[in-house]
Amino acid sequence: MIETTSRTYLTSVEFDQVRHAAETYREDLVVSLAGLVGLRPAEITRVRLGDLREYRRDGTPWYLLYVREDDEAGENRTAYVPRDVAHDLQKFANGDGIDPDTPIFDVSARRIQMLVSAVSDRTTTERLQSVSSRDLRQGFAYRLLVEEAVHPRVVQAIGGWNSLDSLASFFETPSDTDILDACTGVDEREAAPTTTKTERQPADRQFVNRADDLVRCFETLGEHLEDASTHADVVTTSCTALVTCFAGVWFCDENGNPHERAGRATHSAATLRAALDETDALATLTRDEGDESTDIVVDESREDALCVVAVQSADTVHGYLCVTDRAFDATSRRALVDVGRRVGRTLVAVERKQLLLADTGVELTMQSTAHESMLVAASSRLDCRFELEGVVPVASGSLLHFVTISGASVRDVLDVVGDAEQVQDARLVRDYGEEALVELVVSGPALAVTMVETGGSVRALTVEDGVARITGVFSGHADVRGIVERFTTTFPDSHLHAKRDVDEPVQTTARVEHVVDEELTEKQRAVLRAAFLSGYFEWPRGSTAEELAASMDISSPTLHNHLRKAQQKVLAAVLSETS
Repeated sequence: MIETTSRTYLTSVEFDQVRHAAETYREDLVVSLAGLVGLRPAEITRVRLGDLREYRRDGTPWYLLYVREDDEAGENRTAYVPRDVAHDLQKFANGDGIDPDTPIFDVSARRIQMLVSAVSDRTTTERLQSVSSRDLRQGFAYRLLVEEAVHPRVVQAIGGWNSLDSLASFFETPSDTDILDACTGVDEREAAPTTTKTERQPADRQFVNRADDLVRCFETLGEHLEDASTHADVVTTSCTALVTCFAGVWFCDENGNPHERAGRATHSAATLRAALDETDALATLTRDEGDESTDIVVDESREDALCVVAVQSADTVHGYLCVTDRAFDATSRRALVDVGRRVGRTLVAVERKQLLLADTGVELTMQSTAHESMLVAASSRLDCRFELEGVVPVASGSLLHFVTISGASVRDVLDVVGDAEQVQDARLVRDYGEEALVELVVSGPALAVTMVETGGSVRALTVEDGVARITGVFSGHADVRGIVERFTTTFPDSHLHAKRDVDEPVQTTARVEHVVDEELTEKQRAVLRAAFLSGYFEWPRGSTAEELAASMDISSPTLHNHLRKAQQKVLAAVLSETS
């Protein structure tokens, strides 16, 4: 039986970590209403103290909240409110003198999202630093359904989901063992003779203190990954660390060809490849379904269950971890999905470091007339020229594009580009007369993004007369054929225009580049780059801190915090070099 897990959800412990990062009653209330009551950002903005109703059972007070569909209409649904959240809500409203019929949070839904983002930024766990209001609400449903076993129809009602089908992704597909356990009342794993357990799994790896074993395993993995300096080091380290917790581990490349192996060889290379083909695991893991894309595939129909997770960074798959064991519980699955992402990020970091330290690299120029690129389509329609100044990732998963335009009016460009499906927002940063700098919030395929995701450093991107040329520098070890195939798959009307070896003047800027690539956090690097590209450091400023924070979907204090820390590190590197 094939089982898929679409995504991971916040556990109770993780939610508590996010909540503890709140610094004010207001922040704590917003996080609690999203994660403990299941409200959407727009619903939080409409909460009134008069909507909170108290009920008593056996002398104990309990609270329900009438959730408004909009500002004018009456109740839409009834949500359950934990007592401590209800008391905090009453205390906050009364302390600020808010009338029972007045919204407690008189802000926009976007502001609620930014507040949650600011709180998650303060958490000490990297995975939790990108938690959104949607993640809090999804975690609310997961904990009720899976951890507390609340009836799905109750969860559907109090959370406002349209149908029970909306909650299906929160459940694991039951395995044969789960079905037998539920229908017979006998847990096969507990009833099986000790000899059978020993035959299938060593005694020191039985499912005792599983969570503790996983924690130790992944701590070891993290320590070893920090020291990895090559692709081979990362692959070997991953397999060696994971086999301390699982029966066998394979690392396969992005085409599913087995490379490294550790542990018991329950699958040969040929049988593993056959198993991957039979389960259609690779196609399942790489299909594009937005936030609902599958991260893990488990096949428990074999003597040793097979689990496959994608090794990926952002949307790029670098390979697959194929793990065998007796079975995979929910904790193991969530942990393996996290490992796949961690290993993927490490592979990208290693590739970047090799490019930084290399004396030579390869420069590739791709040419494209594909209208799948919004810039190509707009240039062809308006007969204008675009030049990309830079791309910056933001918390919502979108990418800020800073683009200089010439040959067309800003209004025409914003109207045409703004109609593109992948453009969420567009604004003018500065008008220079014959040229203008615009900012685009993009959440779809783009030429520069493809260049970065294939391991390149974008040197230039121009689009003129409907023809785009993008140049990037790659490590001398880069798979040129694979890079070109990735481009032509994403943008069909594309081809390799030029290729040449280049010498990189690394030593003169090694210290500064090391700080930017290795010492800045991902968010510090993104904020610093966005500030530079948007004209924040110019005089007069091209963008204010508030505009920049809104574009990046973070709060203004959070932006200033990341920006000042990034400036301090970079300036320290520059001044130490010049001295």
